[in-house]
Amino acid sequence: MSASHETIHPVALVGAGPGDPRLITLAGAEALKQADVVLHDRLVSPELLKLARNAELINVGKTPDGPSTPQDQINQRMIESARRGHRVVRLKGGDPFVFGRGGEEASALAAAGIPMQLIPGISSAAAAAAAFGIAVTDRRAASAFTVVTGSEGDGDAPPIDWDAVARVGGTIVVMMGWRNFGEIARRLIEAGLSPSTPSAAIEQAWTSSQRAIFAPLCELSSRAADLNPPVTVVIGEVTSLATPEASQNIKGHRVLVTRAAAQAGPLVERLRAIDADVVQLPTIEIRPADQERIDRSIRQLAAGRYDIVGLTSVNGVHHLWDALRRCGLDARAFADVRVAAIGSETARALQERGITADIMPSTFTSAALAAVLTQEDLRGRRILLARAAQARTLLRDRLQDAGAEVDDVALYDTVIPPAREDALAELRNGVDVVTLTSPSTARGLAELAGDTVDLDSLHTVCIGPVTAEAARQLGFRVVATAETHTIEGLVQAVGRYIASRVSPPKP
Repeated sequence: MSASHETIHPVALVGAGPGDPRLITLAGAEALKQADVVLHDRLVSPELLKLARNAELINVGKTPDGPSTPQDQINQRMIESARRGHRVVRLKGGDPFVFGRGGEEASALAAAGIPMQLIPGISSAAAAAAAFGIAVTDRRAASAFTVVTGSEGDGDAPPIDWDAVARVGGTIVVMMGWRNFGEIARRLIEAGLSPSTPSAAIEQAWTSSQRAIFAPLCELSSRAADLNPPVTVVIGEVTSLATPEASQNIKGHRVLVTRAAAQAGPLVERLRAIDADVVQLPTIEIRPADQERIDRSIRQLAAGRYDIVGLTSVNGVHHLWDALRRCGLDARAFADVRVAAIGSETARALQERGITADIMPSTFTSAALAAVLTQEDLRGRRILLARAAQARTLLRDRLQDAGAEVDDVALYDTVIPPAREDALAELRNGVDVVTLTSPSTARGLAELAGDTVDLDSLHTVCIGPVTAEAARQLGFRVVATAETHTIEGLVQAVGRYIASRVSPPKP
């Protein structure tokens, strides 16, 4: 028995964008989250499909010269699923209405009396070029662009007038035509386009595997013969204006994140925001230390024993607040003490809990914090250092040498977690950059990698000089150190290092 008309939800025809899952529209993402059934193309990102947490995922993609789902079957599945009362999303790469059969599918739904929601996406027609800093229109070179399919004669589609395409001028974008591009180039040249016209073939734009070959039109097929579809071809003077700044981003470069899983989120998000392909291999795990000693120190803090409290990490702030809550206390325990933070991220974590750091060095290291603190007379002053069990003794020793009475309390311990075999396999296969955020992450990676990876072969970027020194002693090749010892500084150092190794495209 079919569902009543009132139970039929609109079928959403959604454009997934050109490849990067973040390039879907807000409306498209919302439709996926609400979906019961998703009929998706072959090239849609698996990460994007994760948005459809409660949906049945059905691959109805078409493969050139391979298995394909006939269009009539796709139309029928959409209609039948909608009539059963399901919320249906038809998810297509790029924009469904640019060589995506979105119009055909909309017509089939309309003929069946099925309501629909049309959600266009970013088309590869312009986005593929943008991935390599090519603007399909540019006042210096082109005031128009023509988009044409290379799949000539597909179904009842009219033949392409290549003479007319060549005469239009401006930029020509050829989609879905790489297998026939030698013939397409020949016909364009015969129609009057110069054989030396600058051109670019772009493979798998906006994915971690993207690459581009720049060459004159007459040489593009031969020089880019190893490219495999999907390939978008851009023909015209605009390809010679590709901006090196855009070309020298880190898209397609694999960056290993070794931070503890619970703390990795901000670093992963920032790296993905600049188009890195992130591989996560946690090499440390944070665990609470001896609670009895911690709680005793917290009660002494609340009782006014200390003059200064020193915190050297965001983890320290988190665990200190856990101890405060466990003891029935809050930020008022800091009423009579000054608070020293090793850097801006630690200070920010304190600020989120209502505490403004009184002391913070300009360089975020233990030595710099010790230098700031010892500028004043510390004789007889009582200082609580709340930090990791594995913390270096340098800060404590310098404060004690200056006459301070120091309680160095371990709030948490770092241990090496079981290895994620999939991430280790990716490390062995090769990553472009390894990020290290502490000496303990360096030690953890060295142990997890064992003898299977040559540490000196890894291009390692460190958050600060202390981490860099520890990494070098373990045998890592440190290629860059963040100028500002924060997550943002680390991401900037990764970007600068990769950009220094990538040459701008040459026509």
